[in-house]
Amino acid sequence: MFARKGGDVDELTVLLHEGRSSRELMPILIKETGVEIPEKEWDNFINIKRKFYRSIVNIKFYPNAVKTLRELRNKGYKLALVTASSKKNMQKALSENERSLFDIISTGDDILRGKPSPDPYEVTQKKLGLPKADCLVVENAPLGIESAKAAGIKCAAISTTLPKEHLQEADIILDDISDVIDLVEKNFN
Repeated sequence: MFARKGGDVDELTVLLHEGRSSRELMPILIKETGVEIPEKEWDNFINIKRKFYRSIVNIKFYPNAVKTLRELRNKGYKLALVTASSKKNMQKALSENERSLFDIISTGDDILRGKPSPDPYEVTQKKLGLPKADCLVVENAPLGIESAKAAGIKCAAISTTLPKEHLQEADIILDDISDVIDLVEKNFN
């Protein structure tokens, strides 16, 4: 969307700000790209961006992700998805079958303040009905780690999209999502 207006967004910027709400991300991207978008036009810009996303989305899961979710679910663990995506975008990206892997799905539409605030994980933890000590957040982005830690919930980071140097605030950094199974079984049984 910024490219259409003559701006260039660095992929690292997007990855480092993953989890931030679109409205919170706008000033960051405006500054980076030098594209002028008056604040009164942000909602329209965001809605057009979301429609564009839905027209091109083709989610490819990281290796072992679905298998890991199914195994955790089969072992009786409660699972939640916490995403800054709008509900419509999440529904377009994930099939009904994929969504059924989760007991709770919290989207950007459900949470007043997005990551890095503690709200996304605190709201979801309460919906799950579990004490914070019985929860583990699995993240791939610095703002999500910050959000989990602010909520007082242990966090494991997976180095799938960013190098480990950007994930240092997590309690543990894992190379593969399947490593979560052993981590959970050692710490939550």
